[in-house]
Amino acid sequence: MAVEPLERLEDVGISEPTGPVIHADLNPWPRRLAWLVGAAVVAAIGLIWLNPGFPEAWVVGIEDWFAGVETWIIDNQATHWLFVYILNPIEEGITALVDGVQMALERMTWLGFTVAACGIAGMVAGWRLALLTAAGVATFGLLGVWEDSIETLSLVLVAVGVSLVIGIPLGIWAGRKPTVERGLRAFLDAMQTIPAYSYLLPCVLLFGIGAPPALIATVIFALPPAVRLTAMGIRNVSPTALEVSDSYGSTPRQTLSKVQIPLAKPSMMLGVNQTIMMALGMVVIAAVVGAPGLGRQVLDGLKQLDVGEALNGGIAIVMMAIVLDRVTTAWSQRGHAADDGVEIAGRRFSRRAMWISTVAAIVGAVVIGREVLRQQDWPEVWTTSVAAPANAIVEWSRDNLTGVADWISRFLLRWLLDPLQDLLVGVPWWMVAGAAAVIAWKVSGVRLAVFSFLCIFGIGLLGVWDLAMETLTQVLIAVLIAIVIAIPIGVLASRHDGFERAIRPVLDAMQTMPAFVYLVPVLLIFAPGRVPAVIAAVIYALPVGIRLTDTASGVCRRRRWKPPRRMGPRSDSCCGRSSSPSLAPRSCSG
Repeated sequence: MAVEPLERLEDVGISEPTGPVIHADLNPWPRRLAWLVGAAVVAAIGLIWLNPGFPEAWVVGIEDWFAGVETWIIDNQATHWLFVYILNPIEEGITALVDGVQMALERMTWLGFTVAACGIAGMVAGWRLALLTAAGVATFGLLGVWEDSIETLSLVLVAVGVSLVIGIPLGIWAGRKPTVERGLRAFLDAMQTIPAYSYLLPCVLLFGIGAPPALIATVIFALPPAVRLTAMGIRNVSPTALEVSDSYGSTPRQTLSKVQIPLAKPSMMLGVNQTIMMALGMVVIAAVVGAPGLGRQVLDGLKQLDVGEALNGGIAIVMMAIVLDRVTTAWSQRGHAADDGVEIAGRRFSRRAMWISTVAAIVGAVVIGREVLRQQDWPEVWTTSVAAPANAIVEWSRDNLTGVADWISRFLLRWLLDPLQDLLVGVPWWMVAGAAAVIAWKVSGVRLAVFSFLCIFGIGLLGVWDLAMETLTQVLIAVLIAIVIAIPIGVLASRHDGFERAIRPVLDAMQTMPAFVYLVPVLLIFAPGRVPAVIAAVIYALPVGIRLTDTASGVCRRRRWKPPRRMGPRSDSCCGRSSSPSLAPRSCSG
């Protein structure tokens, strides 16, 4: 007897599923084993049958082309229209602008400048920042670098102003037009990653020696953060806020000025702060092309291996960066009501009256400095120096830490640097390029994989394959060490506000102190070579890793939860969420 097939599930009492069908995850190990076997086969082929490195026959020499361009520039600087009508006027304008700012600051005298800096900081950021500004300005004089500090500040102010005038409009445009952002991305990446020394020589050829090439190189280096962070702030404005603006019939210009820019202000101010930090980071490099200021003192200390002389200028640069960073950050976070007033000794004064008093105090200080004291620079009798104690500490470290330094050097060279460098240099170029392409493909997709492969192939075409692999080795090891140190410290800072406040000045100093300052004692303690380079790179990279880990570990780390009154379930006042006492998190995760 034949059995009719069942065509419906209902025939056997099974109903069709109404919810989503959940598929069991496949076992990932077969795929992982396949990748592992494939990688082993490729490695065996590359190591046994093919030549290591990059074929010399494929190298494309471009040195002759650059030499020809340099010769043409030198021969046509005085006659060609490009120099006569465009580049030379730009050079003269930059020189006049920087000299004008410097002359204005110098003619204020040390007393007028100090009062002006403290008064402006107090009005825009509060009296605590006014005291910090006073301490920072006094540091310039006490260390005996007043004139150099004024020269550096003039160049930095002009460079930051030019960077913001160009960067903020570009950032707004890129934030509102994704196609513009994609078009600018390659240029911004190049500006951030190309070493500053690479474009210093073209700047010198086009604009001579002194402030013009230094300013242009500083703008190139400091512009990307202003563009990127402004674009990010505009792009991340809440769609709800834009819909509300559209519902009220706002024009695109009104939406930009009334909604997008105010809501993007925190990100834009972060761009301003990072632009300031980047500009100060170029101070020493700018001294290479003849720019005056603190960078020249640091550079002279490096040439003479004089840590004390370099540290004098480095401390002044750090104080300048801390003051500018704190004041601009506090100003961006303060409320700016039309007349919120200021209370002093129980009496309330309007902000307008306070500004008038501040301007009057600045004018009075300038008049006293010029007509009464007749002292333009900081008095020499009030100066000191950290050169002697700094050099003494370095000498003691060199005499007593040699054993520890030798152990660290041997460990880094034997177990990290040498094995990785031998691997990268000893395999064929296509294995390195292929590995980079596979990683890029797993992270982002096919486009980045192809781009990564072509970039590494281009390194070989330039004829610098061995040098590039040596540099890549140092960078990878420095990044590894920085991550291992930065993540625990960043997590600890996110959990303890006191620890975060304690290490903040240290991180500021590490981020703004010119690398040449701490490279000198590292060179004196460790033997010259790859190890000092790795250590200097770790010191430079640690602050960013610690701060990003701190931010990502807890957005609300500075606000402690307190149980609200007359409420049953626990309320997380930091993030505006309510939860039961048993399920409430201690803090808001980023």
